[in-house]
Amino acid sequence: MENKIRKAFDALSADRQLKETTKVFLSRKRKKKTIFIYHPAFQRILAAACAALFLTAGAGGYLWLQTPVSYVSIDVNPSIELALNWFDRVISVKAYNSEGEEILEDLFLKGKKYTDAIDAVVESQGMEAYLTEEAEVVLTVASDTDRETELQSGVEGCCGQIGNNSQSVSVGMEIAEQAHENDVSVGKYYAWQQLAEYDSSMTLDQCRHMSISEIHGLTREHEQGHGQGHRERTGQGENSGSHHQGEHHE
Repeated sequence: MENKIRKAFDALSADRQLKETTKVFLSRKRKKKTIFIYHPAFQRILAAACAALFLTAGAGGYLWLQTPVSYVSIDVNPSIELALNWFDRVISVKAYNSEGEEILEDLFLKGKKYTDAIDAVVESQGMEAYLTEEAEVVLTVASDTDRETELQSGVEGCCGQIGNNSQSVSVGMEIAEQAHENDVSVGKYYAWQQLAEYDSSMTLDQCRHMSISEIHGLTREHEQGHGQGHRERTGQGENSGSHHQGEHHE
């Protein structure tokens, strides 16, 4: 009987000792893990990694937001161009002549939606002197095919608010690239291209200092002369047809 009782106490004592040993072991493991996580060197490494990740993501996002993917030029006599990001917001503005520079002096367009920026330019006090009855306002969109329709719709809405003698044009991004290589707005470059189809002697430098109305006027003269010559060659009378007025829509 005494042997059984002694064995029971021995087993109980061993069980308690095992528990204590296990507790000490687990405590040491947790302590090592805690020391590792909160060690100053580890914290510095973790902080540096987080900062690098944040800066990389932030810089990439900023560059993405500041990358132009579309352009809208506003050409009257002043020649102004808006560069837009993926969200159709203005990220930069450029004037291609002194008249445009004067208008932009009092305007803050960066960050605005492109339609609001167009309205601000056209309705500005500086533009008022150029919006005569004879003047044309041409809004030219250069964008990729995925965004062209939406941008063109917004530009046409602006034209509707501007009223008579305003028109919208849509061109490809390759036209914008060529225009920028020659330091001229997309709209004026495209207008020169249309004129050059009739008069190859007309240089871009000559058109650079002309209003959009003057360039279109010369184009219409050639179009009308071309149409009249065609009617005379086919034996039709001069008054037997109407003249095409050459508003360049795409």
